[in-house]
Amino acid sequence: RTLLAYAMPLRVTLHYDEGGEPLQLKLKLPKKWWPGPVSQVTDYFVEYYNGKFPDTPLDMRKIHAENAGGRKFHADDVAEVAFTHKEHIYIKDGAPPRNEEKRQKEKENDPSMQDCQNFGCQFRFREEDNHPKACYHHRKGPVFWNGYKYWACCEHRKASDWNDFMKVPGCVIGPHTTKRPEGLELISPTIIAARAAEKEAAERASGPQLSDIKEYNKKVESAPKPKPKPKPKEKVPEGYGKCVHMECKKLYKLEDNGPSACTYHKGTAVFHDGAKYWSCCTANRKSYDWDSFMKIPKCATGYHWDGSGTDPNDT
Repeated sequence: RTLLAYAMPLRVTLHYDEGGEPLQLKLKLPKKWWPGPVSQVTDYFVEYYNGKFPDTPLDMRKIHAENAGGRKFHADDVAEVAFTHKEHIYIKDGAPPRNEEKRQKEKENDPSMQDCQNFGCQFRFREEDNHPKACYHHRKGPVFWNGYKYWACCEHRKASDWNDFMKVPGCVIGPHTTKRPEGLELISPTIIAARAAEKEAAERASGPQLSDIKEYNKKVESAPKPKPKPKPKEKVPEGYGKCVHMECKKLYKLEDNGPSACTYHKGTAVFHDGAKYWSCCTANRKSYDWDSFMKIPKCATGYHWDGSGTDPNDT
């Protein structure tokens, strides 16, 4: 408030006409009340009213103040902010409304409140209020892959926007918990590989540094060569083959193999600048979405091939 405002008085007219004895009270608020709560004014009115009409007393906890426009004041609203000079204030039956904004701030700063660690919960709770049906949450952690965000337990509810992702309702119910679940983040293989590369680079940087390229080459040549791990051969039932063609990979009966048994891509998958396409197909068949990429029609028809010898479709 300005200095001019402090030089002026703050007068209000309080009205009550809710079934008991009607009363109108003109009140000049003492300056020490100005920064105080509205409840100080309503409590004074109730004391005055009960002294005047002891047979029909009012309960301080069951009345509230409103202005002429019907706006209800919170009990802890500041009087000099809530009221204006010469305003008419109406005392109404009913407890004052709860100041939810203030309650939320108090809740956030309350040391007895704990953050629930269940996937997708986001609520704070008191242990005494916790129970087996208190928390709707997700059974598995979040997945961030190919521009989408989703919960591993609810793959059908993918979202590209963070707010939409956080609004996906939980799929299980149980108590709140402060224990962080395992597998907090299920991330893409690209990020996993990048983090592994960063770790390897940090380990190299922390090791002894070589002075020149000759010393480096000498060390590399003398280092023991890792033995390649043999790739386990897939067991195929007798009389069957496993096709190695791109986008086929089917198990097939050798006797059923024929010139139209297999539909496949002749080339390989290409991932470049966010685009996905097959090298054998035209450039306009590029896709930026994995599902659309997997739906691109196959461009070749021929025999199945199990990878031994030469491809029968090349003869």
